[in-house]
This record gives sequence, C-alpha cells and structure tokens, in this order.
Amino acid sequence: MLITSNYLRRSLPGTRTFYAALVSIFNRVSNSRIEAVGPDRACAEWLMRNGAFIRWQGQPNFLSHYDNLPLDENDKAPYYIEEVDATDASISHHGFPHFSGCNYITKMKFHNCWYFDDRCIFQLNLIANSLCQLEITNCGEVTDAGLASLKDLRRLNDLRLGDLKQVKNLTGCVTAIQQALPECSVYILPSTK
Repeated sequence: MLITSNYLRRSLPGTRTFYAALVSIFNRVSNSRIEAVGPDRACAEWLMRNGAFIRWQGQPNFLSHYDNLPLDENDKAPYYIEEVDATDASISHHGFPHFSGCNYITKMKFHNCWYFDDRCIFQLNLIANSLCQLEITNCGEVTDAGLASLKDLRRLNDLRLGDLKQVKNLTGCVTAIQQALPECSVYILPSTK
C-alpha cells in the first residue's frame, strides 16, 4: 500500500500539528530528483504522493499511482503533465516549486485541499505561460489577496470558483479579475454542501 500524506491525515485524527510537519515533508522539493528525472516526472511524483491525479499530454486518462508512471526514469522527453486534478489532495505551498519547468500544464483543479492557500496561488505564476483553465473550490485557506493575484495569469480563459470561506468580497475579486483578463470567463459554482 502506498502511504500518502492524505491517507495519514485521515488515519491520525486530532494530530494537526504532527500532520502539518508531515505535510511539509511530503511536499519538500528535491532538486536532485528534478535533475535526475526531469521537472514533469518529479512534479507528477510529488502530486501523486500527496493524493492528486495527473494526465500526461496526449493521454486520455488520469494517473493516480506511482505504478502507472513510465518505468524508465531516464525517459524524460515524451512525458509532459497537461492536467492536474488535486481533489482532496494534501499539497501545500512547500511543494509548488515543483511546477517550475512544467511548461505544458493547461488545466488545474483544486477542490477540498486543506493546505491550498494564497501562497500556493502566488506560485501559479510558475505555469502562467501555459495555464488556461483553473478551478478552486472548497479550499478554506484562500483569501481575497490570493484571488487578486490570479489576474497575473494572462493565458487564463476559464476560471471556476466556489465555497471559498475566507474570501470576504468574491464579487469584487471576480470583477477585478474580469477587468484584468477580459478574455477569461469566470464562473461562481454553487455550494457543494
């Protein structure tokens, strides 16, 4: 059984401080690993280690487990992450530098991510040249400041937001984003609760 940080969070209730330390460890960036296998594979490993799914460019299905990664770790060139689904994932800002060098990610979904916060959003600029579609829902640590920084994602053309409890002025944030990114369609999704 592959033990992920998400599994540990659910298995160890009432140990938030302990778990926060584990989140930091599971999200740690290994520059030597990036050098060894390339940015996309290292990023895919990080995402899956924390409960996210990835889809390679040109492939129809999402991968969720290390066993589904290409077997030859030296085979860097043909595998590029195109889509990330981080539903219920335990990713945090500590791991977002993994996105550096991932130049083909066009679509991302962050849903019900406990540790996804403004610091994560600020680092989405690492993939600003490719990111077109973004969904952020039920991520309770996101604030108005985080949403305001989305205006820097110039290629963004589809943004979906919902259940963001720390956002005080969602309408104002959406208006500012639409003014900065007139080509971007912004959708406020209904509550999932």
